[in-house]
Amino acid sequence: MGLSHVNSFARLCSDKVEIAAVCSSNKANIKKVHEVAPNTKVFDNERELIDSRLDAIVVSTPNFTHAKLAQEILASDKHLFLEKPIGITADECKQVVAASEKSDRIVMVGHELRYSPFFQKMKDLVDDGEVGTPHMVWCREFRGPFQPKSGNWIQDDRKSGGTLVDKNCHHFDLMNWWVGSRPKSVCAFGGNAVNRVIEGSHQGNDHVAMNFEYANGVRGTHHLCMFALDFPCEDLEMGIIGDKGLLQTRISDIQILQWKRGAQQTEPIVHKVKANFGEGWGNHLGFDEIHQEFVSCILEKRRPLTTPRNCIDGTLLAIAGEESIRKGQIVEIA
Repeated sequence: MGLSHVNSFARLCSDKVEIAAVCSSNKANIKKVHEVAPNTKVFDNERELIDSRLDAIVVSTPNFTHAKLAQEILASDKHLFLEKPIGITADECKQVVAASEKSDRIVMVGHELRYSPFFQKMKDLVDDGEVGTPHMVWCREFRGPFQPKSGNWIQDDRKSGGTLVDKNCHHFDLMNWWVGSRPKSVCAFGGNAVNRVIEGSHQGNDHVAMNFEYANGVRGTHHLCMFALDFPCEDLEMGIIGDKGLLQTRISDIQILQWKRGAQQTEPIVHKVKANFGEGWGNHLGFDEIHQEFVSCILEKRRPLTTPRNCIDGTLLAIAGEESIRKGQIVEIA
């Protein structure tokens, strides 16, 4: 992910930013960075990088380091692009929100999906009343396993926060955004059936079935399987249903399908959206746009769409889902 960030800033924002430094121990990736930005300084200690003369820092590190690094970077008075999740515990997330709100620096969380014209179109259609009053949202993701990570940290729920926290805080963030309400309770079931990489009880789940409810009464469902379709044939479907109709994503064709209640349609209304895929694994929609927006927010001194305050509930919902699986009970979100 760090290399993908470098490539996007270099490709899209080279007239506005300089890639001045990286902190990494991966020699192969450092070599690739120097192919893009030959004068980039290399640090092997994050404290030295944070203390150096930089305007902004991107945190693209294992999840369990996010909250600590975010607070240190903000204390050093630098702008921050913080990869999701905000933290792996509710307390960590709240600490980052508090630190960001004490700072006058730009703090952007890497929920790039919000920046894609595709998912923004879904938001616009909902806000324009196309589904009426929302009552249900859903996400269905059938995909292959995680890519290997250094030391397999992503497989260890003590370091990743769990599969829902690493993988699906993106999708929870979108659904929260569309619904316009805070999630209040969750009931989830999950386990590890196929993708066992580490021994012991902390192997992340590879399949989950989850239900959740919002403060405004909207209900949501999430189904995840990580031993289904392999990249690039992975399948992600999201949607929202209200008293006037339904919106459903067809991401492979960058289309939104709309069904209007009582319209006696035999085919959906198709909204075609011009949107780019991005860099890196999965080529997430919005990955290009989020880098351009980060730079613009700094230069124009305006708050981004994905501040920690705006995005915390997506991570809190994921954390509560993992807790529900562990405890076998409904979990309330504070």
